Parts: sequence; structure tokens; C-alpha cells
Amino acid sequence: MAGDEGPSGSRIGRLLSTLAKPFKRRTTPAPQMPLWTSGIQEPILSQGITIPALFAVSNENLILRTVLNTISQEMFRRGWFWEKRFQQKCEICEQEFHQDVDECVECGGPVRSPKVEDLTYPKWLFEQDNSMEQTFLQVLREVENDLNIVDDAFLILVKEYFVDPKEGEVVFYRIKEVVRGDPVFMRIVADKRGVRGGRYRVCLLHRDQVSYPGQEKSCPVCGNELYEVHHINTAGSGKTQYYVDGEVLHVSKYNPSKLYGRPPVNTLWRQAMTLTAMDNYIYTSYQKRRTPKGIISVTTDNLESMKSFWKGVDEKMERDPHYIPRVGIESSSGRGGVNWVKFMDTLEEMQYMAVRDEMRQRIAGFYGVSNLFMMDTGKGGGLNNEGMQMVVTNRAVEFGQKIYSDLLFPKLLEAMDVKDWRLTLRPSEEEDEVTRLRRDEMEVNIAQRMMMLGFQPELVDEHERDIRFTYKPPQMQPGGGAPGGAPGGAPGMMPPGGGMMPGGMPMQGGMMPGGMQGMPPGMMGGMMPPSQPGGAGVGIRTPSGPAAPVRGTMVPGSPTQSTQQRGPMPGPAQQNSQRLLGARRPGGM
Repeated sequence: MAGDEGPSGSRIGRLLSTLAKPFKRRTTPAPQMPLWTSGIQEPILSQGITIPALFAVSNENLILRTVLNTISQEMFRRGWFWEKRFQQKCEICEQEFHQDVDECVECGGPVRSPKVEDLTYPKWLFEQDNSMEQTFLQVLREVENDLNIVDDAFLILVKEYFVDPKEGEVVFYRIKEVVRGDPVFMRIVADKRGVRGGRYRVCLLHRDQVSYPGQEKSCPVCGNELYEVHHINTAGSGKTQYYVDGEVLHVSKYNPSKLYGRPPVNTLWRQAMTLTAMDNYIYTSYQKRRTPKGIISVTTDNLESMKSFWKGVDEKMERDPHYIPRVGIESSSGRGGVNWVKFMDTLEEMQYMAVRDEMRQRIAGFYGVSNLFMMDTGKGGGLNNEGMQMVVTNRAVEFGQKIYSDLLFPKLLEAMDVKDWRLTLRPSEEEDEVTRLRRDEMEVNIAQRMMMLGFQPELVDEHERDIRFTYKPPQMQPGGGAPGGAPGGAPGMMPPGGGMMPGGMPMQGGMMPGGMQGMPPGMMGGMMPPSQPGGAGVGIRTPSGPAAPVRGTMVPGSPTQSTQQRGPMPGPAQQNSQRLLGARRPGGM
């Protein structure tokens, strides 16, 4: 596998470089950020909340962790699969085709199929465990967890470089394993514009040889070229690790920017901490050291008598928990009473469950997790409501899967020089098999009608996806006639005994649309061929409507016949009435 190709490595890049050689080039200045300095960029900490604090509250809060686990489980529940990026590709202009072609339609050059041998090493690599005994799927779960907490995920590609023993230069490399980079310690190195690099350079063979701006651009040990540092790992005092371009893949999910994302848990910090405080309140309220609910205040002139009385009551309560004390209060002044002073409200008075449900719905709504996936079906009754909840969560999962299919996986395959294949996550919900068969049946019926119009359908290879066809235009016959037309291609001629009209319209038994011309005897009723299974009938369908009125036979002196378009036949009384009305008319009309 070769190294990473820059913009000039593509066909368009080489063309632009060739055209720009005789000219001097000047570019528009990129905007600079006044708060940025060239070098290590630190993520923005809103409200002074550090990244370790975000991970801590995500692990301690029950509701937040349940939501994050649900998203991660639905994201990778069905695994991944490989699919072709194209069916045929031109070797000259690199035009991609999704159907089989003999040559390039654009330039007429030769075409090729995707290279199957390119998948040999990637399939083997993704099936192996890394040095931490983690599978590739477990590493992806860690990446998803980082995205949902701090919106920054770092995937480190541990590369093994192969050096020419004579020249001492790197010839090629291979990706040895894939590990997760901790967002707590990973940092981006960029200049004031946000462009990666611009500060440090490091040797691929001697990582301790770091060059700063203004110093030599070659390694003092081996003399090889030094490469720009794009990411660093600050773990360890004085043991900073430097990574060049292509060794670390960084993605953001919710708020991608030039550098870092914006942590979602930072936005939900107050809601998460409120839920944590509510859990602590319930925990402490059921312990012995909880705050008493209240006190009993007794106004009396004989305090010692009350103390001795309640001491005896406590002793009797220890022996008999069901003992009911009887209290008599004596006051010489005639004044006294018993008062209850409440210290704390009950959970119903504080609306504990209502507040907790509100906080939970805010957190789950941000991530797109419905109540149905939180094992809460109390307020989600009804099949329609449950179906909509599944749709909402499936859309959130689909959005998250595109981060991998469109951003992370293409970068990973580019580093392994795989250009003909695509790595894709399977949808979280399996499609209804009956619905899929019906859609395939409709696609086959459309292909049959396109064949009758003269087009040539070809099945598109989509592996486990739905049946899809591509269509080639009809081939013109010699003399300018369409397929199925009269010999010699005479326009407007009807082939004897059926065939195809000009333009490829099918004819059944020589019948033209509407049943007017070329119709054989016995077909004057405008009958259409029967419909095919699973679709509409072949040919042009006549719209249904009320039957046309039919006039009876007019004979002088005979009553006029009336026509019943629909409904039952008239009874004897109605027939006699109609005959009398017809006889009264002059001339029997």
C-alpha cells in the first residue's frame, strides 16, 4: 500500500498542476481566528466543565447512560457489510457506471470491474483483535460513545513502516491495528487558520526527533524528510506522542467545526445534574440519617411529666409495634395544645415523577431516543404511536450511521488504498419482507412494460438490496423503423396480426388503442387483455364509468322503450305505466 495521495495525485489535480505551471499563483487569504495561536489547540470548555467531568456524569447518571447505550446498541446491532462503489469503471477518465457496459460512454475507453483482491487485507484486519484484545466492533462502540459525550472521536491507525535497508527510506506501510484515542488527552495541532500542521515536524522512524519552525526539515539521525505533526497525545509527563497526517482520524457528529466539536453532555449538564441530585435525595431519604419529616410541639406546664410519659411509650413500642399510645394533656392554666411542624414535603407534593419525566424526555429527545426504547410504554400506547416512536429513533440512528459510512469509513479505506469498495453499516431495523417482495414485484412489472416499449432491462447487482433495473434505449432498425415495426421502417404502418406500433407500443391481436383500427372480428367491443398478476393490465386501460344509454327499436305505434343504466329491472307496474305513457304520445313516440 502506498502513502496517502494529496490533491495533486488525482486526475483533476494533475490537470490543474499542468495548466498552472507557466503562471504565478496567488490565493485569497484564509480567515484567521484571533483567539487561536499556531500549535496545540485546546477544546473550548463551556462553563468551566472539563472533559473528565463530562465522562463522569455520563457514567453516573442512569438516564443519560441508558440513552447512550441504546444509541450505541441500535447503531451496530446488525453489523456491517461491503458493497461495490460501481459496476464498471473507465480506466482512462475514471467515469463510474452502475450497470454493465462494454466501453466507456464518455470517452470510449476500456472499463474494468471492482478489484476483489483489494478486500483481502481489510477483511482480515477487521476480523482480528488489536493489542488490547478489542474487536473492531468494540472500538467503534468506544468511538460512538465519545461522539455522544464530547462530540470528538479519535481513531488511531497504528502503522508499520517498511524501510529500505540500503537507502534508509520508507518504501511502504501497512495498518497493523486500529485503536481508540482518548479525547481527554488527544489534541489537534493547527495554525491560526485552523489548518492542520504548521508547528512541529517529526521523523517517521525516530519519533523523538522533533523539529520546530526555523529548524532543519530532515532528521539528524537518518536524514529522512520530517513530516508535519497533525495530532498529539499529551498523556504522560514529558512523553508526548506525535502523529503525522493519516495516522489519526478525527470526526465530529453534532457540531463539526474546523477543530473540535461541541459536547452534547455540556448542553445537557443541568438536566443530568438535576437527575443525579434527585437520585441522591431518594437515596438519603430512605436512610436512617435522613432529615426527619417534622416535629411534634406540645405546649404544657408539666414538661417532666410529658418526658416520662413518652419514655414509657417508646418502651412499649419496642415490645409491641402495634401499640397505640393514648395521650392526655393536663394544663392548670387551661391553655395548651399539640402542633405539627412539617420539615419536608412528600414526593407527590414536590411532583417528583413529573419533574423526573420532563428531565428524562429532554435528554432522550436531544439524542432522538423514544420512550419505547427506554422501556417506558405507559404513555406510548397504541400501535400508531409506537410506530412513530420507532420511526423517530430509526432516523436518529440513520443519521449516526452516516457519520461512519460517509466520513470515518472512507478515510479508513483510503488509508488502506481501497477505492473500489464501500464499507457500510446495516440499518438498525430489518425491513418487512412482504413490503420488500411487493416492491420487487412492482419493479419486475415495470421492466416487462419497458421491454414491450423496446428497452432492454439489465439487473443491477446490489447484493442484498432490492431488485433494480437499468434500461438501454431501443435499437433503431435499418431504414429508420422502430423495433417491431413494419418492414422497411415505414412510419404509421400496422404489422399484420399484431406486433408493435411505432414507438414500441404493444398490440394484442392487431388491436390499436381504443379498439378502432386494425381490430379483428369479434373484438369490436373494445375489450382489453387481462391484467397481469401483481400489476396493471398490458396496454392502455379504458377508464371505468357509467354505461352509455342504449336506445330501443323505434316502430310507429309501439311504445317507446326506456333504458335502465344501472339497478334492477322495472317491475310489472312500472312497465305498464311506461306503456301507457308511450301510447298517449302522438304517433306512439
